[in-house]
Amino acid sequence: MLRKSRHEPVRPLEWTSLVQGLSERANRHPEREALSFLGDEGDEVHLTYGELDERATSLASKIAATAAPGDRALLLFPPGAEFLVGFLACQYARVIPVPTCFPKPGRSMPRLDAAASDCSPAFLIADAATLEGIDRRRVGESVNQSTWIASDESRQSDSGLWRPDFDAIAGDDLGLLQYTSGSTSQPKGVMVRHRNLMSNLEAIRNAFEIQFAADDSDEVTCGVFWLPPFHDMGLIGGLLEALYVGGRTVLMSPRSFLHRPMRWLETIARFKAKISGAPNFAYQLCVDRVTPDMAATLDLSHWELAFCGAEPVSSETLEQFARRFGRSGFRGRAFCPCYGLAEATLLASGSVDGVDTVGTAGSTCLDLDRDELTSGSIHVLDQSNIEAIASTELRQELPATTRRLVSCGTPGLGISIAIVDPDTCVATKPNRVGEIWLQGPSVADGYYRRDDLNQVQFGARQADAPHLGGFCRTGDLGFMLDGQVYVTGRMKDVIILRGRNHFPQDIEASVRDAMTDRVVQCVAIRSVPRSGALDTTVSDSLTLVVEVARGVDSESLPELVRAIRRAVIDDHEVDAREVVLTRPAAIPLTTSGKVQRQACRTKLESDELVVRHRWTRGLLSGDVGTLPDLPTHVTADEVESAAAAIEAWLLGWLVMRGGVEANQAHRDRAFAEYGLDSLTAVELSGELEDSTGLSLTPVLAWNYPTPSRLAMHLAQSLAGTATSADAEPIDLDAIDMDDEDLDSLLTEIEGLGDDEL
Repeated sequence: MLRKSRHEPVRPLEWTSLVQGLSERANRHPEREALSFLGDEGDEVHLTYGELDERATSLASKIAATAAPGDRALLLFPPGAEFLVGFLACQYARVIPVPTCFPKPGRSMPRLDAAASDCSPAFLIADAATLEGIDRRRVGESVNQSTWIASDESRQSDSGLWRPDFDAIAGDDLGLLQYTSGSTSQPKGVMVRHRNLMSNLEAIRNAFEIQFAADDSDEVTCGVFWLPPFHDMGLIGGLLEALYVGGRTVLMSPRSFLHRPMRWLETIARFKAKISGAPNFAYQLCVDRVTPDMAATLDLSHWELAFCGAEPVSSETLEQFARRFGRSGFRGRAFCPCYGLAEATLLASGSVDGVDTVGTAGSTCLDLDRDELTSGSIHVLDQSNIEAIASTELRQELPATTRRLVSCGTPGLGISIAIVDPDTCVATKPNRVGEIWLQGPSVADGYYRRDDLNQVQFGARQADAPHLGGFCRTGDLGFMLDGQVYVTGRMKDVIILRGRNHFPQDIEASVRDAMTDRVVQCVAIRSVPRSGALDTTVSDSLTLVVEVARGVDSESLPELVRAIRRAVIDDHEVDAREVVLTRPAAIPLTTSGKVQRQACRTKLESDELVVRHRWTRGLLSGDVGTLPDLPTHVTADEVESAAAAIEAWLLGWLVMRGGVEANQAHRDRAFAEYGLDSLTAVELSGELEDSTGLSLTPVLAWNYPTPSRLAMHLAQSLAGTATSADAEPIDLDAIDMDDEDLDSLLTEIEGLGDDEL
């Protein structure tokens, strides 16, 4: 990988701030190229270290003329070199930079207003064209009251004799406010101090084994990035890390990448970049949009470090990418999945030097028993790595009961990671999932102006080891094995059904895999109450919001819903309460491309989504009649009458929901004789569960195979007198269904525990 040089300059750990180091680098090698920006129209901008320092100093003198140390400055820039000039100028002038969203001429900017309202900025810094395009009527009061400064209208002559006083910058001073992307909540300003930033930049260099640029050599490490600079991965991992090691950054706009992912790879090949990285979705987009013939024209053999920082990282995406671009010279061992968050400045874990148990360098993968994982236990079935998996000709199919996780490396330099039960705050036992807690010099000490929240989230102590000091609670779930960090999901996103934890990204992957040509994006969320639903207390139920490809006609949408539900039932033994089909780009994403599940739930609840088709369990289109209410509380004396009521309900359900002719529905006729498939059986158990409040299994109709027997069992269950003695063993030969339905039912049965059977 990128080994250390024999001719290292003075160690940057002696610097108090990054801008102190930038000034030193500009003095040592002013002609060394620091930054290149490739415009969407083919234009290019190049800045050397000397030019970057000169531009930052000039703008800083203009800011310092009216600023007080600690003032906040919103940075509002389109993609390009001007953002970095503005960011460094703020730190030169001891003003706190606040990176915000890309400017939208003449339009409202909620993210900008949210940050401004929270931090009360003294300045808004942008290029002149951006400032001219802002409609003051569409931005908030805090933005309007700030002083607006055009970064590209200052010149070196403006600065006179003014020079930055780097000795006045203390490690405890705020280096920036990094607003979170808001994947599960409203954005909050993480207070990143200069010491946090310097510590994390060194942690990244150490984890990725990046060499410092030597003073006596023109050869420097080059990285290519398209990530937005107001996002922590783009700012710290893309821009600032290169300055820290004395390397060169080549930037392109996010729009350019999304419009043509091939351009990202072409730029890496053109500049022979050793480092580049992005969230998981970017690698998947390259697989989807770059054909094998296109890949064959690329030379990616110089790409030594491909970091992937989404959580959790998809092993399938990495495998597909390594296989597709192996012909381009890309090696699977270049992948470096990592785990990071704004509260830890950026990197929390990641490493390139991991060698797994099979002895091959590369990203370690674990195949886990999925059902054990849903209950919080870790049962490893196999270990492998991305490079070994990607070298096979055919995709390695995993059993439906297996979940593959990718290691996010070892804890970063100086960072301690604890896995803690989120309810008891006691460290979990080995091989158990818990909340990931962080501690170390890179970890921030709180959000700006959120003292009450900071005590809880940044001052956490383990109940069994309070002497260890305060930890940052991440809200992420995961575990550690052999020193490696594995992330399983977000606490707020986990959907609990029948006491089992279902990770939404697994359900979403099942939908995408089964409907690759028809589904653009999918999000699995806790259900929201809807008017007319059988039960409005649906917090532990599943809703799927699915973006459907534009070419899918409306007539096929009901069948698509059934296919989506069948895929989820087959893989996870659960059925959705609601499936909502919408147009592409309807599901909200964070700035780094992650699905905003909580925001999607809010939009669905407030009817802000444009819906093409909606299926809701128990609510049918057309006038097909209404089923009577079922009893929910039964005494021992009421079992017979309750059974009769439930039996009538079942016969009605068969007619209205199951498509059975009224004269064919009989209390002692087996469900199998009605031709019910596994999906319909799950629908039946789901509606019974909703209406009675009982926790039922998907194969209930096969255990109690007639309406009369099932009704009596349910009545006895409500009265607390039911036993499993009257359950009938399932005779698969007697069930009238095709091979696909039979496989589905077998999957459902195999996924049930002994207590459920």
